[in-house]
Amino acid sequence: MFGYVRINKMDLTFREFETYKAYYCGLCKYLKRNHTEISRLTLNYDITFLIVLLTSVYEPASEVYHEHCIVNPLKEKKHITNEITEYAASMNILLSYYKLQDNVVDDGGIKNILAEIVYRKSFGTALKKYPEKARVIKENLDRLSDLEKLESTNIDEISNTFGSLMAEVFSYKDDEYAQSLRNVGFNIGKYIYILDAFADLDDDIKNKSYNPFTSYKNDREALKIRVDKLISMILSRLEMNILSLDLRLNRTIIENILYSGIYLRYKGILNGAEDKRNM
Repeated sequence: MFGYVRINKMDLTFREFETYKAYYCGLCKYLKRNHTEISRLTLNYDITFLIVLLTSVYEPASEVYHEHCIVNPLKEKKHITNEITEYAASMNILLSYYKLQDNVVDDGGIKNILAEIVYRKSFGTALKKYPEKARVIKENLDRLSDLEKLESTNIDEISNTFGSLMAEVFSYKDDEYAQSLRNVGFNIGKYIYILDAFADLDDDIKNKSYNPFTSYKNDREALKIRVDKLISMILSRLEMNILSLDLRLNRTIIENILYSGIYLRYKGILNGAEDKRNM
């Protein structure tokens, strides 16, 4: 995950921001207590959005508590956890572990190898509980790897593959919400892949790494126009998908992410005003 799905803090009330951060902090504490300390390093805003959205759809009973945090040990912070927290943590573990496996194969390195070893137990737990999710995630990652090895420039095919992966992650249950949530995840995945490819282009050219936009290295303005159009269409579909869920709980937070946070994030990167690493 990449941290491209986030809030615009300036447009949230204090209470709304506190609630959003409470989901984030709840996931952080859950990972520490039920998996490993190192797993907290993979936390990002994309997974937090997954928790906020699924909690809004299913409205599960939540535990709200206050605890100190290593980031600010002098002040207690609000935490919110529920059954979605466990699911999101498991998806985060699966995605992180498969990424570490790829890093070990592609780059080796003692840090990657040690991290992969540390994650194995948590991965086994997530795999046992969600074997079908793990299978679909792995299949799409393998398909993505094959396309990248072929140096494909078909951005629709490539981003659709990552979209299919995210569709599986966002589909929590096989029920009346499943298709709408799959559509949300699919478009989130396409948005993430396309924006990340654009943001990484200079580094990938320098490192001679794969990037579907390499052919645009001498025409960045044309690439900006194309990416802007692609993401605008994706976000339009994403809006329709989310509106079809008719959410009430956390509605203002989700609208902030959809209409402000995501928009500012992608426009900032597109226009070079925001560092892609500023998560």
